[in-house]
Amino acid sequence: MAKKNANGDGSIFLRKDGRWCGAITIGLDENGVQKKKYIYDRDRDELRKKMLALQNDISINGGYVRDDIITLNQWGKTYLNEFVKSSVRPSTYDSYEVILRRHINNDSIGTMKLKDIKSFHLQKFLNSKSSLSKSYIKKMHMLLDMFFSNAVKNDLIPKNPMDAVNMPKSQKQVKDVRALTRQEQSEYMKQLESTRLKPLFLTCLFTGMRMGELMALDWDHVNFKKGEIKVEFSYKEVRMHDQKEPYWKLLKQPPKTSSGLRTIPIPQEIVKMLKSHKTAQDKLSLKLGKDEFNKEKLVFCSEVGTPLSSRNIQRTHYSICNKIGLSGIGFHALRHTFATRMIEENVPVKTVQYWIGHSSIEITYNIYVHVQEENKKAAAQVQSDLFKNLL
Repeated sequence: MAKKNANGDGSIFLRKDGRWCGAITIGLDENGVQKKKYIYDRDRDELRKKMLALQNDISINGGYVRDDIITLNQWGKTYLNEFVKSSVRPSTYDSYEVILRRHINNDSIGTMKLKDIKSFHLQKFLNSKSSLSKSYIKKMHMLLDMFFSNAVKNDLIPKNPMDAVNMPKSQKQVKDVRALTRQEQSEYMKQLESTRLKPLFLTCLFTGMRMGELMALDWDHVNFKKGEIKVEFSYKEVRMHDQKEPYWKLLKQPPKTSSGLRTIPIPQEIVKMLKSHKTAQDKLSLKLGKDEFNKEKLVFCSEVGTPLSSRNIQRTHYSICNKIGLSGIGFHALRHTFATRMIEENVPVKTVQYWIGHSSIEITYNIYVHVQEENKKAAAQVQSDLFKNLL
């Protein structure tokens, strides 16, 4: 039996299949008969949230888009706002919103009615994105599947057309991240003397930490006695969508996967450097006389105690690279350099994987293979030189 809510709020009842069903009046037809919209969910509280969202939409927009004319653009926006936003990270939501806004909304498929979209429409759309990276096409494929599978669950369409859509092959050239050679690393380190970010860059070169992890590192996670750094958080600049207009915000968040949580040993030289850095930081705090200086106890902060900007870190890195004649080398190369040096020194691949926080050993193993190839080339050159000397 349906349970009545307050007048105009709809009714809720339990179906035989175990799902809760909510009925909301969305208007009158041409004969003056009430038109109802039915919403389903296995969780009663979640159903109430969906009903409230629909009621708000009706009150704001003055009506409801009929199931038989709703477009992919409209459904995509509804799905992200009502089903996704509250259950994923803001950065994840933003990546989905970008795909919808930049790719689906700007394509003819976005204006097609949901019920009219077939597998071949979707296959053609994804095939047209072959210039994008493999990972981006994969995310786009996944998001479309989420759109349509949820549309099936909400009885908007009978079946998911994405079931028959293949993943197109990316035509984008994958650019390998190369590590600095030992000579380049030495020259890079010499240039660090001229920047106040020297401690950050050296810590990266000898721990392989990600930029966001370095930005979020606080003194509570540095153990001088044991010579260890514990990685538990990362900073990321994310576009937020919880207000009328999107805005950028620096968020501190835990890693996406457990592999990001790790404890990294640091050499005594880095321990000594960080101790000196902390002493200098404490003196600066006293000099400025600010109780709020570096409130988060960040290891690497700005001169006024606020979190560092990723853009400033990148700018400093590229400036150093230009001075030593390196081009096209991103900050990520420093992390790659750490892994390469460790493998060159015969540290087990599994250990390097843990220290650097790779979720898959395949990524670390690719570095190992590259090092082995370089060793083979060096050995071949030795043989060539020996041959010439013996002639």
